[in-house]
Amino acid sequence: MHHHIFESELVHLERVISWASQKPFPATYWRDRVEHLKTSPQAPMYRNRIARLARLVAELNG
Repeated sequence: MHHHIFESELVHLERVISWASQKPFPATYWRDRVEHLKTSPQAPMYRNRIARLARLVAELNG
């Protein structure tokens, strides 16, 4: 994934996941999106941000 696209996706997820419980998408949708980021070559540079997103998604499951 191109660096700019990766960064845009990461910023988008950081914005919407905090409101995800109010959206029509299930937690599994958000988990899959975060897991996809983990497979990107850029992932090591953003390890902390991705881990934070993963924790937020886990909290959606209650």
